[in-house]
Amino acid sequence: MSDDFSEFNELIKNHGSANHDDLLAAITERVSFLLDSDIELLMSYLYRLDVLEVDIDFILNKQKDIPVNEGLGKLIFDRQMARQKYREQFKQKPIEGWDEW
Repeated sequence: MSDDFSEFNELIKNHGSANHDDLLAAITERVSFLLDSDIELLMSYLYRLDVLEVDIDFILNKQKDIPVNEGLGKLIFDRQMARQKYREQFKQKPIEGWDEW
């Protein structure tokens, strides 16, 4: 999976931290590639990232306003931002004495 996301690693390596537009563009580009080449792998990624099936269905089948690659890219981006926010909100302090075992 790390090879699949080399463009994200490059963005972060080159810029220290990429802005939201750059990340969303990279995600959307990858989604476009996977839509054309391996949709099963894309669906597997969406499942593993915990993107809601109802949201995926809406983007694929019920809306016609935005391109599918952009819609799925935005779902992935939003999910990852929510996960990051959750991690920061519930960050645990190291357990004292843990390394003494």
